[in-house]
This record gives sequence, structure tokens and C-alpha cells, in this order.
Amino acid sequence: MNNVLEFRPKSPHDESLSDCREALEPAVMKIVSDAIGKGYTAAEAAMVVADIADDYILMLSRQLQR
Repeated sequence: MNNVLEFRPKSPHDESLSDCREALEPAVMKIVSDAIGKGYTAAEAAMVVADIADDYILMLSRQLQR
């Protein structure tokens, strides 16, 4: 599978997003690891993290519309 980001034009936010990912990725991996330790599968944990992030993005978009 190709990385979609390869085909996007560079924007001033690319570096900021990369820095943010670098800062947050270890914490997210720990959340997934902790969930696995509680008996959930890695896929379940990752899907729940993504679902929570999606809910948060939707909440932010509603706030911007006001």
C-alpha cells in the first residue's frame, strides 16, 4: 500500500503534524499495550483509540461551527 502522504503537496503544517505524532505515538502505543495486558486484542485497542479520536474530532468540528 502506498503512503497517501507521499502524494500530497507539502504544507506548513506537515512538520508540526510530524512533530505531534512523534510526541504522542509512544503514549498511544502504551495505551494499546495496556489494553492488551487487560486481555483485549491489539486490533480492538487500536480501533477503540481511533474511535475515541474520531469522536473528539467531531466534537471539535461542532465547536467550530458555532
